[in-house]
Parts: sequence; C-alpha cells; structure tokens
Amino acid sequence: MLILLTNDDGVNAPGLQALELFAQQLGDVVVIAPDGPRSGFSHSVTMYDSMELNQLDPARFACSGTPADCVRVGLKHLGLKPDWVLSGVNLGANLGVDVYMSGTAAAAREAAIMGIPAFAFSHYYSNGSVVNWDIAREACETVFRDYEGQSLSHGEFWNVNLPDPQRLLNSEVQTLEVAPDPSPLTLAYLEEGGVLQYKSHYHERPRLAGLDVQQCLDGAITVSRIPLFEQTKNGTHLKTRNNETS
Repeated sequence: MLILLTNDDGVNAPGLQALELFAQQLGDVVVIAPDGPRSGFSHSVTMYDSMELNQLDPARFACSGTPADCVRVGLKHLGLKPDWVLSGVNLGANLGVDVYMSGTAAAAREAAIMGIPAFAFSHYYSNGSVVNWDIAREACETVFRDYEGQSLSHGEFWNVNLPDPQRLLNSEVQTLEVAPDPSPLTLAYLEEGGVLQYKSHYHERPRLAGLDVQQCLDGAITVSRIPLFEQTKNGTHLKTRNNETS
C-alpha cells in the first residue's frame, strides 16, 4: 500500500509527524507538504506563478504551493499512484462550514476529485489545552481502520475531527458518523485606525443538535462523509449553495 501525506500546517508540523508514524504501519509513505503554514487557503491552487519543490529526503518533499497543489504535484508531476491520501493532523478543528476554508480538507478533496480515497484529520483544542500527539495518532489510526473499508462515491472524502485533548483521554470517547453543521461562523472584527482584525471565539460558534460541531465540542470523535457531488435519480450533479444542480 502507498500512502501520500500532506497538511496545511507545514512539512515540519507535529500533526503531520504523528500521521506519518501510523501511516508507516500501513505501507510505503511519501510526504508532500507545504514548506510553511497554509491554513485557511481553502482549495486555492497555483496556476500563474511558479512553485518550488524541494526534496528533503527520498520520500519527503516541501512545496511552496498550497495543500491542494501538494496533492496535484504528487499525482500528476511525480506520477504517484497512492492507495490513500491522508491530510493533517491539523492543529485546530475543521468542522461544519470550516471545510470550505480549510486547506487540510482541500487536500483530501483534491485527491477525491482525482479518484483517490482520502481522509482529512483535524484536532480541536480549547485555550490552555496541550495536544498529546501520541494519543491523537492512535485515535486517527483507529478511525482509519474502522472506515477504510467503507466505499466512497467519486468526489467524497472522510472529514475527521478529534475532540479537545482532555476529552480524548476518556477511554469511553465515542466515534460518531455525523453530518457537517451548516451554521455560519461567528463573525466579528476589531477595527483600529482603519485596520480590521478578525475576532471570534471558536467554542461559542452556532451549532445544531446532533451535527458535527456540537458532537465534537461535546467530546466525541466525529467522522463526516463530505461530498463534492450530489447523487440524484437522474445522475450525478455538482452540489451548489442552493441545492440546485448544474
């Protein structure tokens, strides 16, 4: 088995190192990750500027592009044919509408578009919490082994969020497959001298009962099937904001 790893926190991020440790138990691993943080880059890709690709060792590359670029470079430039693409583990949750802004999720989505099954792994943490990456690695491995045999439609990927580190220590922590919460993020800005700074408290974001935001913040590991396309009786259609088809 060949596993392609990437993230949006950068090639030296501890979450990526944790993911690599368990991926090495599955088979051969190639890491292609941004050369620095690319959080919040969503599904942006580099088309009109050049990129640098530096080979750090035989199976590890640092790319100056985005997380989605890293997947593209691996599949189309290096010619890799991975069985899985794993993205993360992101330091911070990617729940609900976060998946539209997350570079972690975008890397998994890019893989899914190209027909490669993928997971995006993220780890929620509250103020003052310290992530135990060994425990996070074990949780990601358990989720992967539980879900790797489930089929994904073209364009779908698994979005996984681990709860706060203290919650993850609970031996009875649940893993729940739930839908992503469509509630908008809390938006507030501090203005000073004509300069705006985004201010928000992630834990206080709106949420709907039973969906991923509430379940993860309440202490569960959440797993969501994220579709790019909508299956209808007339075929496959691209999902749009108003649930229209095109």
